[in-house]
Amino acid sequence: MKHAVLACALASAAAAAADGWGLYPIRPVDFSLGFSRHTLDLRAGGARFDTTVERIGITWRERYGARLQLGFTGGYSALTQTNNPVTAGRELDGYHAGVLLDFDVLRSERAALFFNAAWLYQHVDDDDGTQRIVLSWSEPSARFGAGALLGGGLWVYGGVRHGIIDGRQRLSGAVNETQPIEQTDRTGGFAGLELVLDREGGYAGLTAESGPDRSVGVYFGRRF
Repeated sequence: MKHAVLACALASAAAAAADGWGLYPIRPVDFSLGFSRHTLDLRAGGARFDTTVERIGITWRERYGARLQLGFTGGYSALTQTNNPVTAGRELDGYHAGVLLDFDVLRSERAALFFNAAWLYQHVDDDDGTQRIVLSWSEPSARFGAGALLGGGLWVYGGVRHGIIDGRQRLSGAVNETQPIEQTDRTGGFAGLELVLDREGGYAGLTAESGPDRSVGVYFGRRF
């Protein structure tokens, strides 16, 4: 394992945060750092490959009005597969990058309903001088969830998520081949806890997800 990262999705769920000790501060900028581990069952050429992606990344959001935030996320990624002959024993690394939209459907000091949408691009590769392997895919996704303040700056959130993974596995060198890759599981859920660290906008969170991927992650951020 080289590193671990934020999933864009994890950062999207952090949109429901606290206003002082309540939810959703009306502040223009939200910056966070996250680490996550994702497991996927990618399919290519009729076979299924057990895949692990570890990410470390940053997320930046800006608020437009009382309910809408737009942002971007990006960082380092590392991928391993256990039963794909062309990637066996190799760790592919690269980057991920994407755009985010967070919308507060309803909000109060102690509870909220929210909608998140994201589009993420993932690219990893490895070249041993004889064979180059590139895996790349796009991940459009959406979430609908609710959050509730438990007290002491701690709140819980959760909901449903839907996403699509669609991309390519490309080989060049000793073997030249391109195959589509996809993930057939598209709908799942997410849940997390977030703690407000101070009244100046600091926070930290823990999240877990199912659906297109199964992931766990932690994140740390500040709203300015």
